[in-house]
Amino acid sequence: MALKLDMLKAYDRVEWVFFKRMVIRMGFLEGWISQCCGAFLRPARGLRQWDPLSLYLFIICAEGLSSVINAAVSNGGISGFQCSRVGPIVSHILFADDSLLYSKATSDNCTTIRNLLDDYASASGQLINFEKLALCVSISVGRAEGSRLASIIGVQWVKCHERYMGLPCFTSRNKKKLFSEIKERVWDKVNGWKSKLFSVGGKEVLLKAVIHAIPTFAMSLFRLPRSLISDIHTMCGRFYWGIRRSLEKFTGALGIGCILERK
Repeated sequence: MALKLDMLKAYDRVEWVFFKRMVIRMGFLEGWISQCCGAFLRPARGLRQWDPLSLYLFIICAEGLSSVINAAVSNGGISGFQCSRVGPIVSHILFADDSLLYSKATSDNCTTIRNLLDDYASASGQLINFEKLALCVSISVGRAEGSRLASIIGVQWVKCHERYMGLPCFTSRNKKKLFSEIKERVWDKVNGWKSKLFSVGGKEVLLKAVIHAIPTFAMSLFRLPRSLISDIHTMCGRFYWGIRRSLEKFTGALGIGCILERK
């Protein structure tokens, strides 16, 4: 089973007492900690968002949750899962405030997960939004058993998690519809630019720096449909040459036509 976590105002509710204990536990010098945490200001709660250091400070706090989960795995409270017989045991995936917990679909595992989440929330000051938490189980478990396990944790049961980190957790046969968001993002960018206001070199820089970057993250995990790549190629060609010009001149000129080959 997989449990997707949701923290309510994750950055605003971090207790600085908890943060200070975490950095001490991780080996930072106490003199340096005192200079940073209490020399000029004495904050009590919260991390400043959009600050370059905020993400790193939050990761230090999230290390506390990771340690609690690892301890539960070592004690047998959480089983985790293995992709193969020789693969490592995966119990959780954390990326800032986006978290996924994995375990076997048993009542004992669900009880342990609920207890450790409550302990982490009380220690760190963070508030876990159980109303938005979602539990997904494998097909072999069944819907009735999945709903029962979700009620133990106090969360809702879902058939499958739709997205994580902006990418779909499950794929279907209709991949063009699944990744239609990429096409829409490209269209919004291209449609918002005034082609006549840019030189040929300016258009080339925009396409390479902006449009090329949009599908790159998805292509690191999935093979995009050729029809989707063709649509992106067409939109970029119309922007670069103009709608009235032949799109054949654009083929391979800026590397858009080679996106599929690079994958």
